Amino acid sequence: MKYLSIQIKRVWRVFPVILLTTLIMAGALGLFAYLQIVSDSGREEDQKITLALVGDTEDAYLGLGIDLLRAMDSSRFTCTLIEMTEEEAERALERQEINGCLIIPDDFIESVVYGENKKVTFVTGTAQSDIGVLLSRELADCVSILLTETQSGIYAFQRFARQQEPDRNLRQEIYDINMRYFQYVLPRAELYDIDTADSTPVISMQGYYVCAALLLFSLFLGMAGGKLFIRGDLSLNRMLAVRGTGAAQQVLSEYVSCCFLLLLNYLAAAAIFALFFREAGRMIPELENISMARGVRLVSGLALLIPVAGALLYFLSQCVRSLISGTILALLCAIGLGYISGCFYPISFFPEGIQRLAAILPTGILMEYMQRALLGEPGGRLILISCVWTFLLVFFSYLIRRYRLVERTDRQIKSYGM
Repeated sequence: MKYLSIQIKRVWRVFPVILLTTLIMAGALGLFAYLQIVSDSGREEDQKITLALVGDTEDAYLGLGIDLLRAMDSSRFTCTLIEMTEEEAERALERQEINGCLIIPDDFIESVVYGENKKVTFVTGTAQSDIGVLLSRELADCVSILLTETQSGIYAFQRFARQQEPDRNLRQEIYDINMRYFQYVLPRAELYDIDTADSTPVISMQGYYVCAALLLFSLFLGMAGGKLFIRGDLSLNRMLAVRGTGAAQQVLSEYVSCCFLLLLNYLAAAAIFALFFREAGRMIPELENISMARGVRLVSGLALLIPVAGALLYFLSQCVRSLISGTILALLCAIGLGYISGCFYPISFFPEGIQRLAAILPTGILMEYMQRALLGEPGGRLILISCVWTFLLVFFSYLIRRYRLVERTDRQIKSYGM
């Protein structure tokens, strides 16, 4: 118990310096992320699918159709059409400035009118496989189906009517059926509803990155507080072991002091957040109009981060014997584990194998748990898995400490020839 009180006093003494260092590192990271978001936000055109049109767009009917798409069709909200020459489109595809290219053959409108149906060629870059290309292909398929099906309906009506009444003037009827197709095709987005199941709430992007920032903030403590727990010389610890404070008691005392350091930083982060809560609550949908009771439950629920992150940081400190190597290891693990667990990019952006790996890592489990806590959902199995990880990391730290305490004694016995 005395060893534990000594470790807590050490943590309390250096806490202001560690907090300042962590805030500087986290602030630099947050500033970089903010500048990246600001540089990418507000540009609506960058969020749309960009397609190049290659062909004789000076044709009156084709130009009318393109203007109709740009002004009235619902695809204008997701697709941007740019007129280019074939050479310009090829260069833009190589530079990945556009998602695809539509090559319209000559006399395309005449072929549609007379039922020949010359094909429009859709070209994508060979190295592109992102969501924009997939949506572009889907859009091209939809346009092809709409064109052929409506055209088939018009020609089928003409043939049937001429077979029944060869001398009848069909101009008005053809005009009416064309207008009816326009009424069906142009407002096609109103023909269906989008329904999101209430049983699977999705966290907002702002809430997601609040969880990511909190996890990274804790992981960066491994660099700032490494000197408290990295032991290059265990002479004092061996003396304590001889006097009855064994490896298990030493490890538990140091681990508890590491959690105490994380708790102080967590409370400091909560206090800083509380100062700006009114503004932050408007920016984070999950915290909008949150009650005091729910806020207390949220803060206490997110505190699961402390024992798990503390076990991870303490385990890393036991794997090295010098401050420099410990700092490098903590930095690499913070960046590596944070990246794989979705702290920099949403985990859904990664391949399925990476997502499965993140789901079993302690940092990935913490990310998922904090998101559920922010949404007000129970942690369930995530709490149990976090407890298992905490036990394993502390147990491995104990094995390392026990090995290092015995290692020097074995060397001394061998040097004396015993």
